[in-house]
Amino acid sequence: MSGDVWMFSDQIDDEDMEFMQHEFVTYSMACDYYRLGLKPVTRMAHECGAVYKIGRKVLIRRSIFETYLRTQRKVDGEDDD
Repeated sequence: MSGDVWMFSDQIDDEDMEFMQHEFVTYSMACDYYRLGLKPVTRMAHECGAVYKIGRKVLIRRSIFETYLRTQRKVDGEDDD
């Protein structure tokens, strides 16, 4: 495993492992995995610059999107204090 994934290996299931194998994911895959609706995923993917168009297919670069989600989580958490 690469990065910090090994630190959370006791919390990772087969769905997580399969998802981590993809550097680019579709909107549908992102909605299913992150349990978000299409509009929030689309908005956030465009905000963080993780959207890549290959012909007619639109993909999200997972690493950029997850970094953005982590920063948003930290910002939201700071507002609650």
